[in-house]
Amino acid sequence: ISGKLMEVLEGCLPEKEEGQSILIIGLGNRNVTPDALGPLVVEHLDITRHLVKEYGKYALDGEADRLVSAVVPGVMGQTGMETVEIVRGIVEETEPDFVIAIDALAARSVRRLNRTIQIADTGIAPGSGVGNHRIGLTEKNLQTKVIGIGVPTVVDAATIVHDSMAHLLDALEEAERKEFLEEMISPHLHTMFVTPKDVDETVKYLSFTISEGLNLAFC
Repeated sequence: ISGKLMEVLEGCLPEKEEGQSILIIGLGNRNVTPDALGPLVVEHLDITRHLVKEYGKYALDGEADRLVSAVVPGVMGQTGMETVEIVRGIVEETEPDFVIAIDALAARSVRRLNRTIQIADTGIAPGSGVGNHRIGLTEKNLQTKVIGIGVPTVVDAATIVHDSMAHLLDALEEAERKEFLEEMISPHLHTMFVTPKDVDETVKYLSFTISEGLNLAFC
């Protein structure tokens, strides 16, 4: 899986050049397991920027083609700052050639929960899947190319009910189904999000898979 991830990722990245600088952002809250994907990925990365800057690429047996740095900015409740404010400051100071942002997502189907790795070359909007809309990490906001990598680790109550009743609602259009179910679900359930009972082990496995794919792409 890591090898396939590397292949897809390389198709989204600028042409590989020696000395390219990559900033990897681990989005999410390390203390909340379903939201800890980004921070856990950063823990497994091969960080090389400081070594190459200090000693040259031969400090790593001449294998460091790219300079990899990473940061875990936390969430607004911990820092009092928008994630984009923190990342923008780092980008302005370190001037990476591109940014990769990793975050946990909310699934639009139960079948995709913890099974899909999504990659987009248009950036990522932290918290949008759970209704916590924050300013997006995009090329427009950071003035550099942003690749978003996400895995759906939670699903909302309306989606669970939707999938369960799908056969009964085949006559309705997709948008009408979702609207109907959201109206049927009581307000306190509408904001409920669910995650599988084995999420601890799954998130660790997914974080290792993504980090290995990134390490393969940048070695």
